Amino acid sequence: MQNFKGQMFPHGIDDHYTATIAVDGEWVRVWNEHKRVGAWPVASVNCERVTVFRFQLTLDEVLHTFQPEDPAGFATGIGAVLDLRPTSRFGLGPKVKAAKEELAAVLASSPTDESTD
Repeated sequence: MQNFKGQMFPHGIDDHYTATIAVDGEWVRVWNEHKRVGAWPVASVNCERVTVFRFQLTLDEVLHTFQPEDPAGFATGIGAVLDLRPTSRFGLGPKVKAAKEELAAVLASSPTDESTD
């Protein structure tokens, strides 16, 4: 089980709270301090990365924004979706494609190692 601490911002509510989200591969559990907020099957939780540091979670059809202390670990642990299309919030699609093409060109122009015995 992986635990991720951060700030939870429920949409439609002015207040936020310090939350711990536990992910064990089957369940996502949320705590506020030492009080359990709820538990949801991983398959029913929609998680989308909206910025480098923030994620939108849909829990029981209620949208929340979560800002974890370890964004990279949380993204991996919960399996966050990252939209790389050119029209996405990140707009990384063209940059990723250009980087792949640049790498392929460098590898294609590199001399191969032809060792002789």
